[in-house]
Amino acid sequence: MVKQERAERTLRRIITAAAEQFEQNGYRGTSLDDITRAAGVSKGAFYFHFASKDQVAMAVLGLAQGLFEDAVADSCEGGSPLQSLIDLSHELSELVRLEPPVRAAMRLHRERPEPVAQDFDHHALWYEAADRLLARAARQHELLDTLSGRASRALASTTLFSVEALSWADAPEGDSSRQLSELWELLLPAIAPPTLVGTFRTSAPDRCTDHPELAAQL
Repeated sequence: MVKQERAERTLRRIITAAAEQFEQNGYRGTSLDDITRAAGVSKGAFYFHFASKDQVAMAVLGLAQGLFEDAVADSCEGGSPLQSLIDLSHELSELVRLEPPVRAAMRLHRERPEPVAQDFDHHALWYEAADRLLARAARQHELLDTLSGRASRALASTTLFSVEALSWADAPEGDSSRQLSELWELLLPAIAPPTLVGTFRTSAPDRCTDHPELAAQL
């Protein structure tokens, strides 16, 4: 049992160190020596868990995918779908800020190193979540009737790329949240009816809550 726990701790250290190195230096700029040195483990310990740099990169992507999917699955489904999308964008921003595997996965996705299979596509996951919430928002009359179908993809792209840009700029926690709030303050008048614009909270959520103002109107 003690050996198993030690092995699991070593595994976590290797994956975390690999994520940090991939984020900072990219796949090709990271060597096994970089990973083992950052993890504080021997080459033997590394090869006990992984056969190659390619395999540990896949483990980083798998961890990032799990974190991303958990964030989407845990998003508020009750109340206002547009408010849920705003909150989810803040949760994604926080996930990117706090989790090296997610930032590493984003860099690996941009660089697409040939040996690493790209099964995890955070863009596709985000678009799917945004499309689902925006479709619900349209049914609940939270979106302007004049909004075209293409606007959903444009909105999803704008929010995702803004989150990524803030992470690349290494914006501090408060700055990234504030800038994302300001983005939503600009977007809402272009997508929501004027009577609802002021009812949405654009700041980061404390917890999942319903949207009482909207519920009273529906």
